[in-house]
Parts: sequence; C-alpha cells; structure tokens
Amino acid sequence: MVSLTELDHWSLRRTLARAAADDASQPQQARGFAAWVQQDLPVQLTLLKSLAGDAVGLADQQQSNVVSLLGYAISVDSAYVSPFISGVAWLRRRQYFVAGRAAGFEVNGLALLGVAIGLRATSEFGADAAQAIAWLKNLLSQSLQQRRLVDWNESLIAASAEVLGDCYAMGKVVPDLRIALAARGMLSADQSARASAWSLIAGLTGSDDGMSRAAAQAAALGFLVRESSTLRTGSSSVSDVANVLSGLARSMRRWVWESKPRTPRSATARWIIDNEYHVQDMLWVVLAPQFPDLDDEEWLKSLGHHHPRADLAIPSLRVIIEVKFARKGGKSFSDLIQEVAADASTYLQEGSGYTEIIAFVWDDGARTEEHAEFRQGLMRIRGVTDAIILPRPQKMDRAIPIAPEGV
Repeated sequence: MVSLTELDHWSLRRTLARAAADDASQPQQARGFAAWVQQDLPVQLTLLKSLAGDAVGLADQQQSNVVSLLGYAISVDSAYVSPFISGVAWLRRRQYFVAGRAAGFEVNGLALLGVAIGLRATSEFGADAAQAIAWLKNLLSQSLQQRRLVDWNESLIAASAEVLGDCYAMGKVVPDLRIALAARGMLSADQSARASAWSLIAGLTGSDDGMSRAAAQAAALGFLVRESSTLRTGSSSVSDVANVLSGLARSMRRWVWESKPRTPRSATARWIIDNEYHVQDMLWVVLAPQFPDLDDEEWLKSLGHHHPRADLAIPSLRVIIEVKFARKGGKSFSDLIQEVAADASTYLQEGSGYTEIIAFVWDDGARTEEHAEFRQGLMRIRGVTDAIILPRPQKMDRAIPIAPEGV
C-alpha cells in the first residue's frame, strides 16, 4: 500500500468535496446520508440538523425518505427519536415486495441504512425497538435475496444488515463505504479494508454513483488520513495547535534571508513575508502535516448575502486560526483587536460549528515592546483561546542590499 503522505490527498479532498456538496434536488435520505457521514465538518453537521428540523415540520411525516432522514439525525440530536419511532411504526404497517407493484423503500439502500442506523441508536427503547429491529432484519434479508447487480445501492443494503448485527452479506459492503461507516463507529474495518478503500478512493472509483458515494469517500479519506497523521486528531487539542504556532518564533532562526549566495551555483535567496497571504502559506506548511483536516477554504454559515471565510480552520477541533499582518506604519494594534473581535462574532455564531479562535499576528514593524498589551487585548475577546504575535526577525531587513553574484 502506498503511504497516504506520499500522495496528493489534498487534491482528492477538493475533488470529493465538490462531488459531495449538498444538492437540494436529491432525495432527503441522500442528503441526510451525505451530511451524516461527513458530520465531522461543521457545515455538514449544521445541514443535517436543518434537514431534520424541516422534516419534523412537515405536515405529512409518513414518508420513508423522512423516516430515514430522522434515523440519520438521531445521532446528533435525541429530539428526533420520538418522530423517528412513530415513522418506523408506520413503515412496519406497510406491505413490501407486493407482486405487480414497483418496489420502493425495500430496495432503497440509503433509506434502509438510515432506518437501520436510527434503530441501532434506539435499541435500548424496550420490546418495541427489538421488534422493529427484527422486522427490518427480515426485510433486509428478503431484499438481499433479490437478483440485482452488485452495485453501490446493493452495498448500502448489505451495510444496513451489518449495522444491525447480521454479517451474512459482509462481502457485499464495498471497502470505501466500510471505512466511512467505521469512522462513525458503525462497522469494523481491518487493514485489508483500509488498503482497498484507499485504492478505490485514489482511483476515483464510483464517481458515477453521485453525491452519496462521494460523501462516503470523503469521510473515509478523512479517517484514513487522520490515522496516518503524525498527531492523532482524536487526542490532540486546540492547545496543541497554539503550541505549534508559538514555536515558530524559534523556527525563524533558520528562515532563509541571504545577503549573498550560500554556494557558487545558487542564487541569493530570501523568503519574503510581505502580506497576510504569505503568513497563511507559512502556517499551512507548518500545520498541514500534523492536522490533516486543516482547511484554507472553509466557508462558514452564511449571513444573508455575506459568506464569511476563515483564513485557516481545523474542523475536527472546531478551531479557526485568524491571521493578521501588522504592517509598519499601517493599522494600529487597537484597530487589529477590533477586527479580530468583529471576526470572532461572525465566525463563532450559533450553528457555525466552530467554538474557538487562535489569533496569529505577524508584526512586520517588530514593535515587541507593545506585544504584551496587544496580546492581553486579543485574549479578552470572547472566543479567542490564544494569541500568538510573531515579530519580523531583525535579519529580515529589506534595506540590506543583496551582494552581486561572485562577491
């Protein structure tokens, strides 16, 4: 198996994220599954809650797509348990595999999986839940006995049976779906499944299966990358991120800023930091190997026509890194404090999925005597967990001329 770190998993993430983006024209169970399986991303978690809230508000909740959507949503909010159980009771009263009538719920993998996940979550609700699980197991067994192509839908049906403890169809669950469900704690996955899943995802296998498979592969890829990370996302914290960023002051000792070439065959090199984008690029280089879900294109919850955009974000830790460039002779530290405060009120709004901000400021004026007071001001902002101020190193003096080659 090729190491994940040797491959451009970032481009895969971007490709899958585009294919897995919510599509309002898709059935509710498809949208619910895509949001549920990607719920580590705050925007998807918010979407799942929104879809479920809309479903509960429908006048007619007796629809299989609504019931399955609520099954997915139970994992994020127990308020949906009651309408889900009522919906399952309605499903149990219906007849399936009726001769001469087109099959519906009984052969719909996404709908069956949503109900299976919901029933697994409500299995402690006494005899009624046990009977409902037995009913669905029987229905899944009948469905898997039908002669159909072994495709994505069939894999979803097989996964539904395995979620409820029946393993007779394990061989029909494709590896990328298995890993995605393992990431949610629904199925087990061995090393062979992990290797096979990576091969499928890297080859963009299943790209014709639409939003739901793209979402499953995006979730599986995130899980595989986190497992290969030098820092375990599950055990790392926001303070770990702050500690890494604080260490940049020491790293700057080896920052390249030459006045003449180091070797006879090389040019004079200077790694210029001249704007906020350069600072973001520097932080990306430092954080990306350690926090695999680091994102620099994280769109937050929309505010009307305004779409706030974070500089850098780590969705699994629910933290945003807000970057500022303090130019010499530019905005005052007081102005920058007000900007960060305004950003914090936007980024940490209810439903955004983010709870903390780390402020990172590059002080190009190297006004170190003001840093303590500046940091105190930043730390008083609600939601700001830490603030790192990195002064421009003294050696990075643009006024120092570059010696001509050969000197």
